[in-house]
Order: sequence, then structure tokens, then C-alpha cells
Amino acid sequence: MSIVSACAMDCGDCCSLIVDPETKKIKGNPRHPFTKGFCCRKGSRYFERLDAHDRIVTPLIREDGQFREADWDEALTLIADKLNPLLPTPEKILHARGHGYRGVIGDASKVFFKKLGTSALYGSVCDNTGIEASLRDFGDLQHNDPEDILNASRVINWGRDLARCSIHQLQLLHKARKNGTEVLTISPGGDDTAEFSDVNVIIRPGTDRFLAAAVLKLYLEAGDLNPWVLNRCANWPVLRGIIDGYKLSELTSMCEVSTADVEMIYDWYADTGNVATLISWGLQRHLYGGENVRFINALAMISGNIGISGGGAYYNVSSGRNLGKWDHLVMDHEPERRTFLQQDLGAELRRADPKVEFIWVDGFNIVNQVPDCLAVADAFRKPFVVCVEAFMNDTALTADVILPPALMLEREDAFGSFVHNYVHYCAKVVEPRGQCRPDHEVLRDLGARLDTPVTLPDTETMLEESLKKGGFSLEELRENGFVKAMHPYVAYEDMQFAHPDGLYRFPETLTPEPERDPDYPLQLLTLVRRKYLHSQIPEDDQRGTPTVWVSKQNPAWGPLNPAEEVYLVTPQGAMQVQMKTIDDLHPRAVIIRRGGWMKMGHNANVIIKPMNTDMGDGTAYYSQVCRLENR
Repeated sequence: MSIVSACAMDCGDCCSLIVDPETKKIKGNPRHPFTKGFCCRKGSRYFERLDAHDRIVTPLIREDGQFREADWDEALTLIADKLNPLLPTPEKILHARGHGYRGVIGDASKVFFKKLGTSALYGSVCDNTGIEASLRDFGDLQHNDPEDILNASRVINWGRDLARCSIHQLQLLHKARKNGTEVLTISPGGDDTAEFSDVNVIIRPGTDRFLAAAVLKLYLEAGDLNPWVLNRCANWPVLRGIIDGYKLSELTSMCEVSTADVEMIYDWYADTGNVATLISWGLQRHLYGGENVRFINALAMISGNIGISGGGAYYNVSSGRNLGKWDHLVMDHEPERRTFLQQDLGAELRRADPKVEFIWVDGFNIVNQVPDCLAVADAFRKPFVVCVEAFMNDTALTADVILPPALMLEREDAFGSFVHNYVHYCAKVVEPRGQCRPDHEVLRDLGARLDTPVTLPDTETMLEESLKKGGFSLEELRENGFVKAMHPYVAYEDMQFAHPDGLYRFPETLTPEPERDPDYPLQLLTLVRRKYLHSQIPEDDQRGTPTVWVSKQNPAWGPLNPAEEVYLVTPQGAMQVQMKTIDDLHPRAVIIRRGGWMKMGHNANVIIKPMNTDMGDGTAYYSQVCRLENR
């Protein structure tokens, strides 16, 4: 018998799924207006993860440098014995929670450790930079309904690799093109955007703000400015002053896009008809990623394509905006907490005073996914580390206790999307393997063992309390598998923005790129994979030497001998790679697919420097300079 459930992985498509537990087949729900009956291979093959031969299915305790199996009572008693002496000094306890799985029940660990007043993480390894940029521009985080892209005359896609990160948005683009919509993609290349684009423009990675500024320069030179649009902006003279301060040739030189291509992009925005702008979840991963997003938003605004059907700037929306919190059922006040910047966690923990003595990690292969991860692994050696993890990945290897969680389809939850407006019910479809348990059950058991007990609500209460915000009933959600939250089909209609004065805000700085380092003339891009999400990669698929891709026009290609060992080198270190060529990639870019494990020699974060973006405490992974060499 098939069961309606949903995908809880960290993906904006947030698919509604039809799951047959007997045949172990998963497909997209045909009744769901966004999923439309299909899902990506990450979702359709999820039973491979559930049934993996190397999955951890019993608690493990490190003893004499080796892991041995234990039962839950022994593991939780040991953890409580370590936690209880630290409860009077909760800053010595660190909770590290990521987005490896999502949901209102999945947030139980956040509430549990907030109740204890422990240290926590701040900063972002994902999209906070673009979110902060959008908030500064619009005042809140909205975009047109995803289906409204079908009303666009043209779509300008600033770098979103839809074939790997949002196949349902890709399906909408395919449908739009059949209806006559044209698509122009701007990216460093090396992706599969040509399959859904009429035109591709190659740009120097991380310089999108200069290209957007160059197009704005053409608007100024043409005098093609709508007085009504300018009247809805609070600080147009500042932006105009910035653009006036540059020659067009200077802006095109900075982004390495020809004047002819800039003029073509201007024509796409300025021609009759409406233009929708898609903004990548990668171009904010640069030192000035916030400016990148803000200047693209500014171009969408000046061209008159904000607040109209068929237009809009699509970055993302908050996946939690349709769901409420239940932490007030546990918390009587908001405690002050010490925080650590996650993208520089190794150095942060070394500097910590008092030292962290206990770390709890869940939903986050943190040792693998932050820059300078060798430093993080080293910093995890002294504290007592508990890792809630299903596989022996880089973070699990640092643990003193590993607790095996029930995974998606083995537990129930509810969550929203950062692309569309549906709230999904993730039904429990099969029993957890072995001794695996849902996280909230583990925390309720642990909470009862503490000297200062922490009591969490039952799952029914968590779900009901969270659904109150949207006025949804749990019965309806369980019965249908999803409900739709009501938001305006067109964001910022009539150009009414969420700032107190109702006006739009332009960026007020345009920061130059750092000069190229002649010793490290290339730029490393750690891009998403097609088959796996981030570090959820089977060990068997990480055998051998990792691959990097370059253009044949890359200055490293000619001098290197592929028959000899090739190394990817940064100021932080080196890793052995094999090199392949790919068409239409910027000549200074080097692509490696993200998420490979350190223990398998596939993790580029080992040689990536911790760098903050210009806003939102984001991580500037893609500003890492590098070179390729034989040794």
C-alpha cells in the first residue's frame, strides 16, 4: 500500500512523495501542484540510504581508540554523566545543528539545548548572505509564485544550475520555453545550463555585481528610467552616483564580459514584455556575495520588473514562514548564550575561554562542511563529542559517542519549502532499522536523566502548535499530505515594499574584487552534485582520486602533464586530483564537486580558508584562490 510522505532533505523543491514500503519505490506525488508526479534521484533512491550496508544502526562508544556497540541505556547514561557536571556552566557545552534534515520536530535539539543555555553556532554555510541582501532591498523575503514564471516573456537566470538543484523549477522553465519564453543564463559555465537556455554568457566568478552595474550604466546612458519606479525607491541618487563613477569599460573589464554581451543583456531587460530574474544560491558564496545579489535585485527593480506578474526577482523565501514555533512550551525565557562562528570553528574553539568541554552535533557533518576542516577535527579532540549520525563520516570519526537516528521515512515531521508555499507532512513509512530512534525520543530520554530535567512535548503537540500559525489542522495535513499557505501570487505588487516607509533600498557600495595573486591565479568553485546532496555520499562512490574540471583555455592546462600526479594547491595546502576539461567554463575557474569526505581524500574544504562574506555572516567558499601543478 502506497503512503503519501515528503522529502525532508535540504532542498527547496521539498517534494511530496508517494512511497511503497513493500517494493521500496519512491516517486513524486502526481496530486501535488508543484511536485507534479516526479522527483530527483536523490529522493527516488532514498531507500539506498536507509538500507545501506554501512549505516550505523546501534549506539557506539569509543573505548581505547575504537568504537564498540552499546545499548541506549549505557550510551545515554554516559552522556548524562558528562553533561550533569557542566549544567552550572552551560557555556562549556556546544550544540551544533545543521540542515541535514528539516522539520518542526527535527528542531527538538535546538529547543533542548537552548533550554540548557548552552553555547551555539552563528553564521551560515549556505544562503544567509543572499537573504540579508534581499531583506536590505525589499524589507522582507518574498518572491512571485514559482508558477508565475510561466507568464514571463523572458527569464534571466543568474547562475542557478537547475539541473542539479531544483528540477521542478527546471520543468517550469522547459514549459515556459515551449510557450515562447526565452531564457538567458549568466554563469561561470561548466554546468548544464545550455540545455534550458537560448543564450549563455560566461562571467568571471563572483563579479555579477559589476555586470549588473554595467547594464544599469546603459539604462542611465539611454535615459530609459521610469519615474514611477524611481519614486518607489528611497536612495536612487546614491546608486546613480555609484554608477556614474565608473566607465562602462571599467565595469565590463571587472566582470570579464564583452560590451556586446552587456548590451544584449540590456536589450533583454529593456525590450517590451516582462522579465523574471532567477538568482543563484551560489553567487552569494563570494566575498562580496551580498553586493552581487543586491545589484541584480537593483537591475530587476530599475527595469520595472518588480511587483508585476511575469517579473520578479527569485532568490528564496523562508521555509519556516508558514509554521509557528513550539519552544514557548518549554522555555520560560530566552537565555543569553555564547556563540561561535561556524565557518571558522576550529580557530573559535581554540580561542574559547572557558574551553568547550562537551559538543553535541546533529543534522550536520560539520567537520566536513566548514572551511579549514582539519582545524575543526583537531578542536574536536579534547571535548567529549556526541554525534547523532547514520554513517561513519568525518564528524562521526571525532565522536566519543555516536547515536543512530531514525532517518526520513522512519519518523514523522512537517516542514515548509524555501521555493514554494506548501507545507508538507513527512509520514513515517517504515520502522527504523536496528536500534535507530527519532531524535526527539532520544532527547526526551536524555532530558529525564539530567540533574535539571528537560521535558519536551510529545510529537502531536509539537505538530499542532506549529500548524496554528497557518491555521492548518493536523488532521488535514496527515490526510492530504500537504496544505497550501496563502501568499500573494505577485510579490510587492504596486511596488509596495516591507520597509517602514514602503520604499525600496538600493545598495550603497560597489566593492572591487581583490587583485589576482600571481602565485594562485585560479578560482576554486565547490559546486553541487547531481546524484548526492552535500556530503551524503556513499564511501564506495569516493574511491580513487577526486576530479577537478577546467577549460582548455585555463592557463594551467597547457603546462601540466596529465600522466603525472596533479595537485590542487591553495595557500592552505594541497590535495591530489585528476583533471578533466569541460566546455564553456571560465578560463580561470576550477570546479570540484562539494561534499567529498576528508577521510577519503575528497574534501576540498581542507584547503579552503575561512572567509566571511560582506553581509549575513556567510561563508565565501568560492573566493578561494588556487593553482594546479605537477609534483
